[in-house]
Order: sequence, then structure tokens, then C-alpha cells
Amino acid sequence: MRSIIILFLLVVTLPASSANQKEFDTESAWQEFTHNFTQNYAYQNSTGVDTAKLLARYKEKGLAAKNEREFIDVIQIFLRYYRDPHLAMGPMDEKDYSVTPTGSDIWAVYQAGKYLVEDIKLNSAAYKSQLQVNDVIISVGGLPVDEAINQVFGGDFANLSIKQKEWGLNIALGGLRNQARTLIVLQGTNKKRFELAATYEAINLAKQAPVLSYKSIKEVGYIRFNNSLGNSDTVTAFKEAIENLIDTEALIIDLRNIPSGGNTGVAEPILGHFVKQKTAYQLYQLQENGVMFQEAQMQQAFAKPNTPFYSKPFVVLAGRWTGSIGEGMMIGFDALGARAIIGAPVADLLGGIKSMNLGESNSVLYLGFERLFHVDGTYREDFEANIAVIPADWGVDGTDPALNKALEVIRKGNKQ
Repeated sequence: MRSIIILFLLVVTLPASSANQKEFDTESAWQEFTHNFTQNYAYQNSTGVDTAKLLARYKEKGLAAKNEREFIDVIQIFLRYYRDPHLAMGPMDEKDYSVTPTGSDIWAVYQAGKYLVEDIKLNSAAYKSQLQVNDVIISVGGLPVDEAINQVFGGDFANLSIKQKEWGLNIALGGLRNQARTLIVLQGTNKKRFELAATYEAINLAKQAPVLSYKSIKEVGYIRFNNSLGNSDTVTAFKEAIENLIDTEALIIDLRNIPSGGNTGVAEPILGHFVKQKTAYQLYQLQENGVMFQEAQMQQAFAKPNTPFYSKPFVVLAGRWTGSIGEGMMIGFDALGARAIIGAPVADLLGGIKSMNLGESNSVLYLGFERLFHVDGTYREDFEANIAVIPADWGVDGTDPALNKALEVIRKGNKQ
């Protein structure tokens, strides 16, 4: 399986503009985009979107674009209907929204006619504020919730499903790229206003920290990744952690802080510490050379043995900020015999992605061109923690609900 690096900040290099560059042709740009999207996106019929109807509705908007920037803005809105963080178009500018889940620290859901805070990312700007789970969201960026969602979807609120409205709100909560955010909530009976730093500030600061941390909690090993599955140093750091925790009674592997994904070149050697022989950890179907994924041959991705081998029981933590290869590791650990996967639903970044340069609009399209599966043949995006803990990141008075549940599961299992 090819190594796929996921970069959620979408820093792209595009062909340099030229004085002789041809005039922007909206018809050609639209045709180029629709051809590449329909022929390569492996998930266009999996999220409840009627692609043909949506393309028909957006064609007029695409053709009305006066320049490349306006065209890219139209396509960015079009892609949001699929609720797939892997699906994006760049380049981005400061007027674009932060990319979810990297540029996200609050997760909201719709319940009983209200939008509630369901989880808050550990150690984020939102986490360090007095914002709380179950707060009712009243406004985002000075706009009432419905208007904020409407803005994310370019004025199409009436045509959105509940899931699309939730997705739109979560994009709005991330704010514009590198800009501070304003949020008003109802906390109990009190209305509270929060001024939050830009979401990327915490991500940028985290780059200065070690790629992972580890410790022993009363004979139970604990390893937490620091958004580092795209960094080859993580392989060596994990090996060191396993060497130091090899005599523990059990191990907790924390995947809750992997919003920016990574690559298989980092993930597979880590999985290798939990196998004695070459073992499949996920399945995939490549969509390429004109073959749609439904007809593509099912292939296996393998973990190969890596020393030292960890032979004790282990559990895995996951949540809203477990993304892309983090999701692949989650189902991989499940396939390799994890005692439990504990936490909240994950980020649902669909498939393994590739980037496509679109010359007519001087842009880059990112999309999932391969379907990913658990080794039991079910779709990766359908997998859920077998012990649900929601919220998984935020805990009252600084507690860690998912970690506490993991310790409980391990100690109960070890007594059996």
C-alpha cells in the first residue's frame, strides 16, 4: 500500500503565474473539475449526496465565477456537502475556514432543536477557557447559529440535512484561518461570551513538543501521540517507549491527538510491535487507471514484526481528533487483538487521498481515491469504539474520561 501523507493545513505549491497566462475560462475549469471529481472520488455516493443533482445545482455558480479565486470558493462550498475532511480544494487564503479537524477544538451536535457542545479538544484554546460540554451554542463569529451555518454553505441552509448543518457548524466553530474566534453560549441559565485564540496556534505550539509522551500508571503503560504520525522520528520514539514499558502489565495507546493524519510509513512499524508474523491490519481498493473502486481488487495492508514485541493486553483510545491514518491505526489495532477501542466517534476522513493539479483553475483538488476497510470487510468509516465514552477529551475538573475507562477495563480484565 502506498504511503499517503495528509497535510490538513493545505500548504500547496502551484504553477507560477505568467504574464502570458491565458484568460480564465470558467467552462473549461468546470469541465476539468467535474471530470476529475466524478472519475476519482471513491466516496461520492456514500454520504447521502446525490452527486448528479448537486453538480447540476452548482454548475451555474461555477460558470458565474469571474476569476480563479471565485471559482475555487464555489468548489470549496460544493465539497462541504460530502462532510469529508479529506475532500478539499486549495490554495487557501485568510478568508477561508480552518481545516477540520486540524483547525478544530470544539465538536458540536444537534439535539432536540439545539446545537450543543459535545466535546472539547484537550489542551486547546477552547479547553483552557471556561467553555463546557452541553453548553448551548447561540452564536459563532457574531452570527446566530443558523446564519453561521448558512454562510459556510454559501446561503443554502434550506437544502441542508441535519448532518450537513452539524458539519457546517463545526466548520464555523473552527473559525477563519489563523484568526481569533468569538462564541456565545448558554451555560445553564447564564449567557456567556468567549474570545478564543485561532485554532492553529495550539497546533503550531505542539510542533515544539516531543512527538509522543509515555509513562507508567500503576503498572499500566501509557503512550500518547502528539499529532506526529507524519514524522518519521515517531517510529524511533515509539520503540523507545515500548522498551521502557515492556514490563508493564498492560498498555494504553492514545490516538486522540492525531487531527492531521500522517502516513503508513510511520504507522506500520508501530503496529509491528504487536505482531509476531506478517499480519493484515486493513484492506483497501485502489481506484486508478479508470477502474472504479467497486471493481478494483481488494488488497491487504500488512504490519511486519518489529522489536520489541509487546505481548501484554492493550487498549486504544480514540475520539473526534483521531484522523486519517489515526483511524487506520485504530482499526489496525482492533484487528491485531486490542482488548478494547475506547472513546468517541472519530473524524471520519474518508479513504486514502491523492492531490490533483487542475490547470484550468490553477488549483489543487484533494480527494479519497481508495476505499479503506477493516480486515472483516466493513468500511473503515463505519467502525466505532466498542466502549463508547462521550465526551472522550473533556472531563469535569480536569479528569480524563476515556483514560479512566481504559484503566478500569484493563484492571477488570486482568482480574478475570
